[in-house]
Amino acid sequence: MNDLLRNLLDKLRRGWKLAEEVHRHQATDRLEWETRELENIFSLLVLGSFVGIQAPPMYISLELLPEMEKELTLMANRACTAQDPLADLFSMFDVL
Repeated sequence: MNDLLRNLLDKLRRGWKLAEEVHRHQATDRLEWETRELENIFSLLVLGSFVGIQAPPMYISLELLPEMEKELTLMANRACTAQDPLADLFSMFDVL
């Protein structure tokens, strides 16, 4: 009888740990998605003049440009490969 209860408790613990791991993974995925979306919003706020949105004052944009290095590099790469679909495909796979 004790072995049966121990086995049951052990299975419940393993099930609980599995459920906890799944929920942590989902929470991490949601945080990563939210971080990417916040970066996109930040980019639109700083570089909004490129897409027709009113931009913040120039001195604020200039102070924020170092934070935008990754986005500016990505934008320059996309502009260079805009007329070459094969290069765009390779840029998605991060092939050098």
